Amino acid sequence: MKKIIYQSCLMYCVIYTCATIISSILQLTIQAKEFDSNAHILDRAIVVLIGVCTLQIIRYLKFKNRALNIIIPYCLSMGMIFLYVFVTGFFEELHPNAYRDIFLNYTIGFIIVSLIAAMVERFGNKRS
Repeated sequence: MKKIIYQSCLMYCVIYTCATIISSILQLTIQAKEFDSNAHILDRAIVVLIGVCTLQIIRYLKFKNRALNIIIPYCLSMGMIFLYVFVTGFFEELHPNAYRDIFLNYTIGFIIVSLIAAMVERFGNKRS
């Protein structure tokens, strides 16, 4: 159990750091924005937390069908993300394309991190 918590915390830190650095680079170079709001940084932290929890569910909760092993946790986490965006709308004004943007950003990030995790799991086991 301690190993799972340690791995989850490590994964969360790495993914959050990478997402923040990539976002900062894109904002500085493409959007010419010199700042990121604290609310946006906290939003990113919550979305990454949901994603890491989802990856751990995929990793440790195995269904017989491999496709269901990824699709069901992804759909549940996407629902949680949409719920989070909905609740956030009560406290701050949402961008008109907020749901589309979070869907695309989360899905692309989920695919990239899932592929990296699958490669690490597959090739990491061969080294042992």
